Amino acid sequence: MWFGGKKNPGKTILVLDVENGSVGSALVRITPAEQPKLFGETRVHTPLLMNRSGECLAKEIGAAARTALHNASEVAARLRMHEQVAPLGDVEHAAIFMSAPWGRPNLAEGRPDFLPSMTDALAAEVARSFGYIPSSLYTRAGAAAFGTHATGEQRPCLVCIVTGEVSELMRMDQSGVASHATIPTGSNDLLRTLKSHGGLSEEEARSAMGLTFDTPHVREPFVAAAAHFAGHFKDAAEELLAPGDVLTVRVVADEPVAKWFARALSQDEALAELFPQGGEVRTLAPSQLSAHIAAHAAMPDTMLLLAALFVDSHFN
Repeated sequence: MWFGGKKNPGKTILVLDVENGSVGSALVRITPAEQPKLFGETRVHTPLLMNRSGECLAKEIGAAARTALHNASEVAARLRMHEQVAPLGDVEHAAIFMSAPWGRPNLAEGRPDFLPSMTDALAAEVARSFGYIPSSLYTRAGAAAFGTHATGEQRPCLVCIVTGEVSELMRMDQSGVASHATIPTGSNDLLRTLKSHGGLSEEEARSAMGLTFDTPHVREPFVAAAAHFAGHFKDAAEELLAPGDVLTVRVVADEPVAKWFARALSQDEALAELFPQGGEVRTLAPSQLSAHIAAHAAMPDTMLLLAALFVDSHFN
């Protein structure tokens, strides 16, 4: 028998991804010298409200977080009931990723800012499902920046993170995030346009995101929504960079949302002013992230994959 130090079996981290139109949760198994294992993924979308208010949105996000956390706690409890996989269900830490307006980078101060009312509400929900475990707060922008570099993007680029009600823009260079901005347009604006001007239900509108822009019954609402988003994107991008500063735009979102908004940007002629030497718009595809994850769902959730990579780097 060999005597020595006890082998570290790893630890299980709860990840909670809180954006402004949905909440995702998963468990991540972190083991030394191994890729992170992501399991128990779920994403809960908030109701598609036609009139937005911060108070109402915060209430719906809280309810979605409760549902997402309940799912994660059930997965952990089932694992603890089986001896061979019981350690995977022992959750030691919660990593909470928040997008604007709940959490955003503060480059001037060198640290992120978080909305206290939302962090308090999320802490209460985590305790409700998992007890009082240690937790850490991170921005979605930080996870997206880390994932962009981890997948090989080393050149200066503009990263666009599309969420439900707000999108975030980051100008990145070799040293990290150089500047950050938000725009009041996201995937829910497209869904509202498809409902009000395309005559589609919410379920039909979500499915329609995978269609091409020249599909007859959605062509007009697609063109209108794309022009609206591209206009907001251009206004914000002009504050972050000068024409020709970057040649690449990376769109970060779940599919098919990412591909739709990448098409919206690539087909807008007005954006040529920002890229006089030409450029490209690409998505941060789940397939690029999956190469770094030991296990994931059949339909990968881009932001949960990014959270798993970030958590593995931080805790492993």
